[in-house]
Amino acid sequence: MKIFITGADGALGKEMQQVLHKNSINYVASDLNQLDIADFKKTNEILLKHRPDIILHFAAISNVDYCEENKDLAFHINALGTYGLAIIAKKINAKILYISTNYVFDGSQEKPYLEHNATAPINEYGKTKLIGENYIKDLCTRYFIVRTSWLFGKGSKNYVPKFIADDKKSVSINVICDQFASFTYTLDLAEAILLLLKSENYGTYHFTNRGVGSWLDFGLKAKELMKFKTELNPIKVKELNLAALRPRFAPLASKNFEFFFKQNLRSWEDGLTEYIKSIQK
Repeated sequence: MKIFITGADGALGKEMQQVLHKNSINYVASDLNQLDIADFKKTNEILLKHRPDIILHFAAISNVDYCEENKDLAFHINALGTYGLAIIAKKINAKILYISTNYVFDGSQEKPYLEHNATAPINEYGKTKLIGENYIKDLCTRYFIVRTSWLFGKGSKNYVPKFIADDKKSVSINVICDQFASFTYTLDLAEAILLLLKSENYGTYHFTNRGVGSWLDFGLKAKELMKFKTELNPIKVKELNLAALRPRFAPLASKNFEFFFKQNLRSWEDGLTEYIKSIQK
């Protein structure tokens, strides 16, 4: 098994490399410095040279507000870049795994989203990621689309996990209290991805840790575990005047993954407990 990773320097990419190394699996890691997926000619040349058995497509512009303010660039990277990789995967008969997002949903229903629920993104990030999904479905047969949300782990860009990992904590921070979704520990996600790659169970999957919460819930649980003194001030999304709309309630139910792999997914609280132990070592 030979794997090629795009977006390898992100939090999930780094975690994935650790999991692959631990399992003695051969991989090539690339990020923007080595490979710009928006450059199809270069991407095509590199992948035809390496001819991996599997493409792990993690590269994306994931800053939701940046996507809203730079719609053409977001489309170019998230949608067209994925289109190019889907074409190459088909050309070399490689499996492809694409990381997508809960932001393909509008957040209007009152229960966690299943894999078959209708998509209706309300921001450019969600729209471009959904277009990427569709390109892969249209062009490839050996694909895994993995929707996830609110990643936390080493190197996470989400502001509350970054705050938790920072040794110098401020006196107080504002934390969003009125947006709800699922949390995902990057280690758990990387290990789930490896299970998928070893299978032929192609299709669309949701993968998150069990449970639903807001970033305020996450911060309060971290405070309970770490005993830090920082005050967490509840704030509503609308008070931040963000460029992009967010779905109010968009947790994911990991039904397909649980069905195929008989996995009892751990809660986000248990994942957070392990993450905190890892950064305190």
